[in-house]
Amino acid sequence: MQTTTTEEKEWLQLLLKDDEKALQLIFDRYYKYLVVTAYNVLHDDHRAKDLVQDVFFDLWKRRENLKVQGSLKSYLRKAVVNRCIDETRRKKRSGTTEEIQDFNQPDQHISPQQQLETEELQQVINRAIDSLPGRCREVFALSRFEGFSHKEIAAKLDISVKTIENQMTKALKIIRAAVAGFR
Repeated sequence: MQTTTTEEKEWLQLLLKDDEKALQLIFDRYYKYLVVTAYNVLHDDHRAKDLVQDVFFDLWKRRENLKVQGSLKSYLRKAVVNRCIDETRRKKRSGTTEEIQDFNQPDQHISPQQQLETEELQQVINRAIDSLPGRCREVFALSRFEGFSHKEIAAKLDISVKTIENQMTKALKIIRAAVAGFR
């Protein structure tokens, strides 16, 4: 079901009036979408759900000072992506960066040495992604983890398609350099 800008504006007005029903309507409409968004970045279902609940808690807590430019859906998605990026940074700093689940499942057709090399390469790629500048990482995550087109990303972030192309080129260059250094 598509949400209209008018509905979102009404929900935001109700939030300002401390109407918990508005929060419930927003939660019901966007929760699943936001969990999928978080999961695509974190690859951890429980953490994705917790993170999205935190975003809704903050939405309620900050309702009086909320400044939503554009759609509420985009605002919430951006909040979730930013939290995911923060979470990834935190894990990186504490040395607990987790592997993407696909790489945790050994393939029966590859040797233990190949499995180890694959896991190490994934760590290099994860670190390279984590090291990307904020906007660049956000654009990369929307493109690669969430599957948005350059045009969709440009609309969501309110920047030009050319800027998206430049950010993706920059991100891929940094990641390629990290991978080249690995070999």
